[in-house]
This record gives sequence, C-alpha cells and structure tokens, in this order.
Amino acid sequence: MALFQFYVKTGIFLIVTIILGPLYFFILLTFYRWRQSIGPKLVQFYSKICLLIFRVEIEQVKNYQVFEKNKKGMLIISNHVGFLDIFVLSALFGSVFVSKAEVKYYPIIGQIAWLMGVIFLNRNASNEKLRVLNTIVNKCSTRIVVVFPQGTTSRITERMSFKRGIFKVIELNPDISLLPITLYYKDDVEIAWNKPQSFKENAMRISAKKRIHIKVIIHKSVTIDDYRGKTTPQICAMVEKTVLEPLEREYRE
Repeated sequence: MALFQFYVKTGIFLIVTIILGPLYFFILLTFYRWRQSIGPKLVQFYSKICLLIFRVEIEQVKNYQVFEKNKKGMLIISNHVGFLDIFVLSALFGSVFVSKAEVKYYPIIGQIAWLMGVIFLNRNASNEKLRVLNTIVNKCSTRIVVVFPQGTTSRITERMSFKRGIFKVIELNPDISLLPITLYYKDDVEIAWNKPQSFKENAMRISAKKRIHIKVIIHKSVTIDDYRGKTTPQICAMVEKTVLEPLEREYRE
C-alpha cells in the first residue's frame, strides 16, 4: 500500500512539475526584467499544489503578524526536517532559498531556480561562504531569503547545532532582520530525512501518510539592536534556542 501511494503521489507531483516547469521557464524569460519578483510568486503557487499532493495540513501559523510588519529586508532562519520544508516556507512566505550548487544544473528546475534568484552554494570552493554572505546581504534588501543554519535535515531528538557564519549578515547590513521560525511536524520521526535513509525511502514514508500535520511558529525578529554587546556565537546560540525550544514540548492539535 505504501509503495502504491508513493507512485501515485510521485506521479501526480511529476505531472504537475512537467506541466508547470516549461511554462514557468517561458514566463521568466519573457518577463526577464521582473523575474526575481515574479519567480517567488510562481513557486509559491507550485508549493501550495505540492502541499495538497502530499496532504500536508498547516494546522497553525503562530504570530504571522510579525512577518507581515516587515516583508522585506528579512532573512528567515529555520530548523530543517525534510524536503517538505521548502514547500511549507515557500507557500507561506514566497521566499527564495540558499541551495547547493548542484541544483543549478538540474534540467528546467535548475534554470528556473537561477532565473528567480536562488542563491547557490558550492561547499567545496574556497571563499564561497563569504560570497554567499554578500549575495544574501544584497538580496535581502528586496527579497525574503530562507537559510537552514543546521546545514542538513534532522529529527527533533537530534537537536543539530546551528552554524554561526550566517549570523554575520546583520553585521554586514544592519538594515536586515532575522526571523526565527520553528517547523514542528506532528510525526517528526517519520517525516524527518536523516542518514543513512535514502531520499526515495524518505519520500515513501511521507507518501504513506494519509495526512501530515505541521505547526509553524514565527518568533520575534532579531535586529542589529540585539547584537549590541553580544558576539556572533552568542547571537547564534540565542536564535538556536529560540527555534529549537518549542520542539521540546508535546505536539498538541
């Protein structure tokens, strides 16, 4: 049964992607000048469809007004559980992401990601982190960018630490604010993608779920004022605690 549901949902997902992919590519090329403002809206629509396909129910978005107060100049800092995170955050915030460089070369998807302004990171290149930081600094002034500072997906119980490099962004541009966000899946153990599990194995477990429940908690934004008298590691530890602490409490519907 799980295998059947996997093929059905994957099939629908691929059909939607195959239909919308070339269409999105054409739209972004046609309106090239406005591609970085149009792109996130197109992907936001696509993400909402994907959430329906995988039957993801966002039960609660707590403190959404914090995001609405300042939709520009914002860097979202979130925990990372699995591939569904991309759809959830894109659907809610119309954001772009920092992605591994390999995605840029995926057929159609990679070109769309490049056109809409996804920030690619080559982890093997020297000085790459500084380049990405500077790119985020420039893009955050007009876009909503998402970073997963854990660097990989993990279960709640693993409590993966945040990498502190990204927290230098505000020091480079004091006009940027950080928006800590907690993604809390009800069935975290089954949803989380962790090694040595393959992507297919994880996708099969997710597809087998009749419905996936998630809560999104938006925390108080962090500005340059919060940096005064603190070091970057201290800010990193503060945001990490803010994001991960709600995961210690029992999930209640």
